[in-house]
Amino acid sequence: MAKKYLIVKIAAIGDVIMALPMVEEIRKLDKCAEITWICGQAVKPILEPFDIDNIIVIDERKLLTGSKLEKINVVIKLWRQIAGKKYDVIALGHASRRYKILTLLTRYKELHAFSHVMGRIWPIPGRHHTDEYVRLINADNKIPIKSAKFPKVNLSSELANKLSSNKKIVALSPGGAKNLLADDDLRRWPIENYVELAKNMIDVGYEVIITGANSDNWVKKYFEDISVVDLVGNTSLIELIGVFQKVDVIVTHDSGPLHLAGLTKTKVIAIFGSTNPLEKIPRRDSVSTIWHSDKLACCPCYDGKYYEKCSSARCMNLVRVNDVVQLIINE
Repeated sequence: MAKKYLIVKIAAIGDVIMALPMVEEIRKLDKCAEITWICGQAVKPILEPFDIDNIIVIDERKLLTGSKLEKINVVIKLWRQIAGKKYDVIALGHASRRYKILTLLTRYKELHAFSHVMGRIWPIPGRHHTDEYVRLINADNKIPIKSAKFPKVNLSSELANKLSSNKKIVALSPGGAKNLLADDDLRRWPIENYVELAKNMIDVGYEVIITGANSDNWVKKYFEDISVVDLVGNTSLIELIGVFQKVDVIVTHDSGPLHLAGLTKTKVIAIFGSTNPLEKIPRRDSVSTIWHSDKLACCPCYDGKYYEKCSSARCMNLVRVNDVVQLIINE
């Protein structure tokens, strides 16, 4: 009889994308396995093209930031869908104990979960998170796992026309690094650097587009006097993947857009500082990383939950605009 797997990975975008190879690993172990994934509303479109039998969506906003009553209602609604069901393996891709409540009324043979308990820390610092997610499915895996690949996205004619330039196109994602629980501004390369980069690339004959979610609207004012194609807040997640599939180069930092870019084949330039790229960088060809950890004893300073108190973000300021320009034009 085929095994039944339950994956619990609700958010955020980058984490869900790094967890996606669990699906392929399950299929390697058992082609006929039944896979159920519990996720948040925002990431459901990313999961839909993959070989997942059942996607159960919960309201992550209410679960994480809602009132006590709203949180209880989200849990009860989920319990009504999975209570009493039996799974061979539950893979809980969250370290916080509160997520175990979601599967409290299920039956299972094995439950594999991340933990902050000393001696049982998953993901282990310095290891790529995709490998660690796959270990929830196959603890014996020793092979570095490649990033997932997203199928081709057909863009609307309106959006495709905005990308029809006969010039090479650079996509910049200056925002991101923000979720329902935290604004990780230490991950972001200074917005002034993105502006300078945009001007430099236009000067050497490139088309420049800026991308982002509605929550990134704050970046718009910095580009008002520059001839860029502004797509901030004007694409869905899937459309953004489609945009990334069409452009020539993508520049961003450790953020959701970085992982969305990792689902494509497009050249990516990833800027890191407070976090360790060895844990998160997309595992595929044509990805370049800029990280000056050798110049600062405090880098990286992120322990998986908290950052060192820092008012200067020196690690990100060490990345010069010209370094990025040279990586783009020498692609």
